[in-house]
Amino acid sequence: MDVLISVDLEGVAGIATKQQIHPGGHDYPIARALMTAEANAAVAGAFDGGATSVVVNDSHGPADNLLGEQLDRPRPWASR
Repeated sequence: MDVLISVDLEGVAGIATKQQIHPGGHDYPIARALMTAEANAAVAGAFDGGATSVVVNDSHGPADNLLGEQLDRPRPWASR
């Protein structure tokens, strides 16, 4: 089963102000970390639910909000 996860900052738990969703905003770095953590949780859940392939799409603004270096790598046993 292939899964597409599309994540937007306005839907992430803990995001409540414009300061969090705009680059240069005081809490924007924290919001990016929250978004990345939620994406990782969704990917883990998808693999636990039987996914064989997962693609994550950053759908907020210019789509450069996820912290790529903090995204979890696929688990070898989950992609078989």
